[in-house]
Amino acid sequence: MSEQDDHTLLRQLIERNNRVLEDNNKILKRLYHWSIFNGILRVLWYVVLIGLPFALYFYVLEPYFNAFGSSYDTFQVGLNEIPGVRAFQEFFGGEVGE
Repeated sequence: MSEQDDHTLLRQLIERNNRVLEDNNKILKRLYHWSIFNGILRVLWYVVLIGLPFALYFYVLEPYFNAFGSSYDTFQVGLNEIPGVRAFQEFFGGEVGE
């Protein structure tokens, strides 16, 4: 091979390498943006997963409990009416109706 052929081959390889690098950079930028988007979605998912039960209780259920006069004591009395609960509490040393 002549020196001219070597230079031509080298130039072609450099141009091909440049195209591959540009494609690689585009793919890496897309992956980076998707990873940021995925991280934000994951944080939002955990906020919903943890916050939804609290919001559901405070904004939906609590007004009904207050409107009907329900409280923890009423709930505890209702639990004591379930058969076997008193024996369970006595077995573990708790007083009935605590």
